[in-house]
Amino acid sequence: MSYPTDQLPDISSLGGEWTLATVPEVAFGHPVQVGRAMFPDHEWPYEPAKCTWDQGTWYLDGTLLICMGCGTDGT
Repeated sequence: MSYPTDQLPDISSLGGEWTLATVPEVAFGHPVQVGRAMFPDHEWPYEPAKCTWDQGTWYLDGTLLICMGCGTDGT
């Protein structure tokens, strides 16, 4: 589950901005769009559609979970 793309939290205080990424939906594998955090001078090791990481880091006082493999919203 993640935030709807039109309700992504403001990450400008972290120095980032959102782009959209298409990923397979967890339950049925249908493609869906999710937010992908982008930060200056930081490149994620994986593209969202091919990310195999299952770890994230919580930001914004525990209200936003970002995948450390591809930067997608995993909240």
